Amino acid sequence: MPEIFTDEWAQAWCQQINENGNYREAARSWEGPVGLVMRADASQGIESERAVVADLWHGECRGASARPDGDVDDAAFVIAADVTTWKSVLDGSTDPIVGLMGGKLKLQKGSLFKLLPYAKAAKEMVASAQKVDTVFPGD
Repeated sequence: MPEIFTDEWAQAWCQQINENGNYREAARSWEGPVGLVMRADASQGIESERAVVADLWHGECRGASARPDGDVDDAAFVIAADVTTWKSVLDGSTDPIVGLMGGKLKLQKGSLFKLLPYAKAAKEMVASAQKVDTVFPGD
């Protein structure tokens, strides 16, 4: 099982996105990369910030990779949270849009107004991530 927000995890996530017909339909007009960032928390085994970027284009993931240096400048949208929040998103306890609206997830880059039309696509991206057998540091 790949550890969260590693290159292996990013590639498995991309594959799951491409296998998700609901995502393909919901994201037909989505263009551009999205970045996910996990904030550093040494007490949780996250010694430095982790990031992944998925290159999304009209319902397809054209590739995804880890960005160990946190370089997500090419992403149109960047969503950040701590490890506990990412765990709750991936186990289904936290809805990604509700998390953004409530401040559990922070939109570091991009406009919430521009992201809202893709709420269903965002949920399907999370559903795809939930299908990746994931290990969190310290687990």
